[in-house]
Amino acid sequence: MGPEKRQRWLERARRQGLQLRQGRVTPWERLRQKTGAWLRALRLQFYPMTWLAYTAGALAANPAGGVFGNPLFWLGYLCLFLLEVATVLINEQVDFASDRGNRFFGPFTGGSRVLVDGLLSRREVAAGIVFSLAAFAAAAAGLLALTPGSVPVVLAVLVVLAVLATGYTAPPLKLSYRGLGELDVAVTHSLGVMLGGFVFLGGPWQEPLPWLLSLPLLLAILPSITLAGIPDLEADAAAGKCTLAVRLGHRAALRLSIAFTGLAAAAAVIWDVFGLAAGAYAGVALIAVPHAFWLGWLLYRRLESGSPPGRIDGLMVASLTFVLWFGLVPVLRLAG
Repeated sequence: MGPEKRQRWLERARRQGLQLRQGRVTPWERLRQKTGAWLRALRLQFYPMTWLAYTAGALAANPAGGVFGNPLFWLGYLCLFLLEVATVLINEQVDFASDRGNRFFGPFTGGSRVLVDGLLSRREVAAGIVFSLAAFAAAAAGLLALTPGSVPVVLAVLVVLAVLATGYTAPPLKLSYRGLGELDVAVTHSLGVMLGGFVFLGGPWQEPLPWLLSLPLLLAILPSITLAGIPDLEADAAAGKCTLAVRLGHRAALRLSIAFTGLAAAAAVIWDVFGLAAGAYAGVALIAVPHAFWLGWLLYRRLESGSPPGRIDGLMVASLTFVLWFGLVPVLRLAG
């Protein structure tokens, strides 16, 4: 038996052994465990921010008529939801080597670990990817058939979003392996989904509003996605995944996160004071600036401590809640 075949056999035996951790299970228990594994694989904790950004874009296009009773709004979000499902499942497949070697995984980093823990097989995850992409294509076709706006523009936004989202880890782009993953996430989760919400409901893409609306959010996302590379640094480097933390080192990643936090806070002040983006950020500085100081202090303290890369769950929570204000405030302002 060759070494590669032996390794495959051992891995299969390990997965089968993991399935017996709780002894023999009934069909109902197996279904419940499988359902739980799929919910874990979806990583639903990251979806609310996408919904807020998308809703802000949709409200910007149709502030008077509202959006929540509009079927186009929900059909457009279904497209984004399915695309996000495909993306996280692709990440599970492509990042398997990094996830398996990750000693510092947590609720926000290191993947869902359904493959590493043997809860789902590669074949099951691949089937999930195919299903979600097929469902995305069907939802996109329905959206294109019903959109009140320009069909070529809506199609272009859907295609670009699909390429950038799946290209985060999927070949041939593999942007997260080339040092471009952080920018990719920041762009898709701000401008991408906000512009999508805007054009899906008939707004013209060249209108300045969605572009202005997205910039503070883009800056606010960069600290958290940069920090996410720190716990994964060792495993990512071993797997050839060149995140900013791998390329620059974890101390430089902390410094960049401090800088991005400051830029996001500055944008909050400027947009608030000058009433940019139709006043969608009115009052955000009152919340975002104190939060930015707190987050910056936490980051500086971590930097000065000289701590090596490891779990940073507290910093991740602080940085992700910082992002929340740049989605929640515009939604409340535009809905009012």
